[in-house]
Amino acid sequence: MRKRRQKGSDDINGKKIIVFLICLGNISISFNTGAVAAAIPLISQDLGLPDFLVSKLVPFYMIPYGLGALLYALLTKRFSYRRVLSSSFFLFAIFSLITAVSAQLQNMLLAQIGAGITAACSTPLSLMVIGDLFDKDVRGRLVGTYFGCSFFASMVGMLFMGIVPWRWLFFIPAILGLITSASLYLLKIDSLRRVHSASVNYMKLFSDTSIRKVFTLIFLMSALYHAVHKWYGLYLYREYGLPKETISFFLIVAAICGLAGQNIGGYLSDKKGRQVTCFAGGLILAIGTMSLWGHYPLALVPIILGVIAMGWTVSHNSISTILTDFPDDDRPMVASLNSSVRFVSGGLGFSLSTFFVEKSFGMTFLAIGFLFLLLSFLQNSFIGTKA
Repeated sequence: MRKRRQKGSDDINGKKIIVFLICLGNISISFNTGAVAAAIPLISQDLGLPDFLVSKLVPFYMIPYGLGALLYALLTKRFSYRRVLSSSFFLFAIFSLITAVSAQLQNMLLAQIGAGITAACSTPLSLMVIGDLFDKDVRGRLVGTYFGCSFFASMVGMLFMGIVPWRWLFFIPAILGLITSASLYLLKIDSLRRVHSASVNYMKLFSDTSIRKVFTLIFLMSALYHAVHKWYGLYLYREYGLPKETISFFLIVAAICGLAGQNIGGYLSDKKGRQVTCFAGGLILAIGTMSLWGHYPLALVPIILGVIAMGWTVSHNSISTILTDFPDDDRPMVASLNSSVRFVSGGLGFSLSTFFVEKSFGMTFLAIGFLFLLLSFLQNSFIGTKA
């Protein structure tokens, strides 16, 4: 009896450590994802290059991230979660360090390709672990906690953007990545030593109509959101003439609202259902995005950004929770595709929006807001009525 109690206690402690480590890894890769885009004016001034040229840092990270995410379901067939996570975070730290010390944009872009591919391990493997080790009725909250760490890290990154040189936006992820890698390697948690034995066939997965429709919605939502969110720094700099300290403060407010939305979304997904939560988040997102069409007193701008962040995270959490509900054998592929589709579409959405935002930020955001609204009312065509 004592041994059984001890084993149960060890399992609980092991799960707590796992949650902590996957959240720490998420913090390391999320620290600069928002801050780098917001720091484009600073980086362009330092390198002496046009800001729209420097903005290539965003898709050069996001698209390789999305493509790299497809590797991890395949890797978990041959290697344990622990080995894949530890190795990937180590390489992520190296590529982040290279970016931090580079003096040429070309070298930074190449390093960001490597950073994107290796950072892509975090979300698919974390969702796989949550789905494998935890009961369905708590997964929504764990997903909310995990993605909430993204917004916590983003918030801290925004703070640092306003008070330290921009190169620290890459030094700090390198340090955190090394800590995560070493912890995963040294702690040797039994639950993370497993491999996934099911077959990996993405084409077969897409033959499932329900899965294909969910990922179509994810692709569209992510492309539109990143065509707005990733331009915040340049938008505030050009449209309002704000210094980096004020931009940093505004984006911290948005990150706090995003963090709250992530946890609200997790709770509502578990208690009220995935579909209701997704619609509510999409509606809030649409209204907030359309509001960016106008030019407002400065006090209103961070409120609008916060509304957008909350709408996105509520919707994002509900859809991510739907993905953890798919059958166990499909979960590694679904988790990998989730990250892949979100980042590839986000990078493409950002790149394609460049032409439009160069002409008008306001009109571009207004049009995207209407598209969000349309998707919200059409969501039943993508996620059904039983989610």
